[in-house]
Amino acid sequence: MKETLTLMLLIGLCRPLPAGNRLDSLFKVLDAKIENKDIYVEQKERKIAELKFESNKASLSATQLYRLNNSLYNEYRSYISDSAIHYLNRNLDIAYALNDHHKINETSIASAIYFSTLGMFKEALDLIGRVKPACLDTLQRNEYHQAYRYIYAGLGAYSQNVRDKGWYWQQSKLYSDTIKANTGKESEAWLRIREAELREENRIDEALQINDKRLALTYPGTAQYALVTFFRSLIHRKANDPEMEKNYLLLSAISDIQSAIRDNASISVLAGIEMKQGNVDRAYRYIRYSLDNINDYNTRIRSSEVLNIQTIIDHAYNRASRRQKDKLQLLLIFISILSLLLTASVCYVYLQMKKRTKIGKQLQESNTELNKLNRKLSDMNNELKKINLEINEANHIKEEYIGYFLDECSNYIEKLDRYRKMVNKRIKDREINELYRITQKSNLKEEELKKLYRNFDEIFMHLFPNFTEDFNSLLHDTEQVTFKKGEGLSTEFRIYALMRLGLNDNGKIANFLGYSINTIYNYRTKMKNKAKIPKEDFEWTVRRIGGASSGRGTNPSIT
Repeated sequence: MKETLTLMLLIGLCRPLPAGNRLDSLFKVLDAKIENKDIYVEQKERKIAELKFESNKASLSATQLYRLNNSLYNEYRSYISDSAIHYLNRNLDIAYALNDHHKINETSIASAIYFSTLGMFKEALDLIGRVKPACLDTLQRNEYHQAYRYIYAGLGAYSQNVRDKGWYWQQSKLYSDTIKANTGKESEAWLRIREAELREENRIDEALQINDKRLALTYPGTAQYALVTFFRSLIHRKANDPEMEKNYLLLSAISDIQSAIRDNASISVLAGIEMKQGNVDRAYRYIRYSLDNINDYNTRIRSSEVLNIQTIIDHAYNRASRRQKDKLQLLLIFISILSLLLTASVCYVYLQMKKRTKIGKQLQESNTELNKLNRKLSDMNNELKKINLEINEANHIKEEYIGYFLDECSNYIEKLDRYRKMVNKRIKDREINELYRITQKSNLKEEELKKLYRNFDEIFMHLFPNFTEDFNSLLHDTEQVTFKKGEGLSTEFRIYALMRLGLNDNGKIANFLGYSINTIYNYRTKMKNKAKIPKEDFEWTVRRIGGASSGRGTNPSIT
């Protein structure tokens, strides 16, 4: 009941919507119903099982069993045809056993009508032919005429005997007129026949009005609603309104599924329409569902109808599948070409990257070499700076000492000239003895040497004020030399002072200091033994005290 109310609400809400939206909503409902079809089958089977349980009770009378068989027939009528026929035959046996002509006529007419829907026209004619019309009441007489109407309509539609088709349709029309004459205009039978007549006459509006009355007698989710909406779709087909035709086919198919009706024409017709409109996948899905139902229902007429549609849809589906396969093959070829191009691109990029890596490695090596060269150049610049500083220092020393010695030379020349004048005056004054006495003194040389060494010490300490401290720093603590204030340099310090000024030859040093070469050598060896640095580095380090390259540099003779 809840699903029926939901469907009714959906129908009411869909009417004002645009056709596309309305149909999309109904297609979704139909697809959901198909997906959940087993729920409705289970409900049908449960109801049938309950009726069978009741019919198997031993205490039932023949009349009660007849009524239950009739209920089972109604449940199986659109569900499984073989079972429906079975319960009709059982009721016919009960009717004959009871010799109840009313039940015999009722069951025979019902069987004839049902057989005609299954295409069993001979069996239907045999059964209806045994019925005696004089024994029928009003209701059974209308059903009797209805049976003939169905039989002749079926023969007119399906018979391959072209000569008799017109006569079959004529007989069906006669029985339709008889039914209309004997029933009220508000009855379902009268409305159904009148609707069909108006539809065939293309009186669409009037046919829709009749159908509206029929719809008012039923509600969604029932077999009757499925039938009435199917006929309404035929009216819209006649009016060339495919959207509304599909609309009512959808409503009919939904109610068929909800009622577990397997004899459902709506969904197979809908499948045919969808196929024509190019919706092959949906058409194929619906026709397969319809064919499964017809196989379970087991009727030749519906099977042939569905199989004809299925054959068309299968061909269309296969064509679509082939087209899709061709498209997939083209796409596969295209993708393969793209893959080859991509592979080639990847290889090209890889080679370029490899080449770039190689170039990068070469650039890195070049940069490394360039850095090495830069460092060497920087070292050379530093060496040049040191050399320039040493040259500047040497020039400064030379300037100092050249100025000093020029001044001393001038003083000595002045002294010699004064001495010459004094000797000349003494000789002139015949003071030979006094002159002899003066020249006999030996301390003149010593005084001049002391003065020379004192001046040398002063100008050297002026040039290298930290020489003594730096020199002592190269000696062991116990061997360091100290000087009293006012004292000049010691002989060892003068030797190394001369070496600091660039005089390394022992002979020249000995001549300047007035010592022998061996004495100078012994002084130098003795001082090396007092050093706390390696002997071979001592004199090289001393020569750099207080200059541009001062410090504990590396002895180039060693490196």
